[in-house]
Amino acid sequence: MSETRPKVAYIIIGYNNEDLLAECFDSILSQTHQNNWILFIDNMSSDNSVKFVKEHYPETTIIEPGKNTGFAKGNNIGIARALEDEQVGYIVLLNTDARLDKNWTEKITTFAKKKPKGAFFQGTTLDYYDHEVIDSTHIFVSHNGQGTQGNWRYYVTDEKGPKKIFGVNAAACMISRKFIEAQPFGAKLFDETLFMYLEDIDLAVRSTMMGWDNYLVPRAQAYHMGSVSSGKNPDFSLYMTFRNNSAILFKNFPLIMLTKMLPNIVRGDIDTIRTLRRIGKKGASYKVVKGRFVGILRLPLFLQKRLKLRKYYRSMNKNYVWQLMRKGY
Repeated sequence: MSETRPKVAYIIIGYNNEDLLAECFDSILSQTHQNNWILFIDNMSSDNSVKFVKEHYPETTIIEPGKNTGFAKGNNIGIARALEDEQVGYIVLLNTDARLDKNWTEKITTFAKKKPKGAFFQGTTLDYYDHEVIDSTHIFVSHNGQGTQGNWRYYVTDEKGPKKIFGVNAAACMISRKFIEAQPFGAKLFDETLFMYLEDIDLAVRSTMMGWDNYLVPRAQAYHMGSVSSGKNPDFSLYMTFRNNSAILFKNFPLIMLTKMLPNIVRGDIDTIRTLRRIGKKGASYKVVKGRFVGILRLPLFLQKRLKLRKYYRSMNKNYVWQLMRKGY
């Protein structure tokens, strides 16, 4: 791996997003950092996504699993293929509805090379339609157990320097190869049992519990439309969010922290249900209840994973993590 220009692999998961691909791919090809490799995993799109990529971006590695593998498995397939190249030092996850500023990769790799215990990195991700508004600066699990997007819909202010954060938003982020290779679950970075939704929250908790650092890198900007896929079926999104939330909390947090969080989790669920019913979304409130109930029933699926992560609980600074859960930094 080059000391000055580490090879970067970009993983793009496609599912009927042909209309978004050109701008997404072009933002990669325009990067000032040029030692790049694009891998496109198509989750059995019914549009012409694969044909479009073959015709317009022939140097792209296209992987067709033959079925909809979801976000988690799709990324694992792409990451496994990328790591076959020993020159790849970093992997970028990029949504089809996200675009990178031309200096994004260079700014983050330059910073990341100085952080041997750095796991995940992101810049400030702005609203695609209004660059004065923030889409995400980080993600974290708050004291009520919910995954939270840092500074979402805040207005942009002067960036004052890099900071440690709880985790990164997977719409546009970079992962170090060293962290992937340190996983306690073998070669798979993402938990495929989740299928989709909150996968980045799961990794944020895991990396923090394992003692790795995640960073917000200033002046590395990306742009995100948001909810292009999930917005088509918001009730399904709500169901999966609450289903997967139960698994992530059970799998990653030590019992003493779960006990501390439990009253806030219950209150948060009740408040969400009441709010949805008050605004006339009774069907959505049912999805919250169903998602939480099914999530609890599925907890045995994550028991062995919890046991593997338990060894990290002994060395982690629980007070530090609890403080980090206030704002995510």
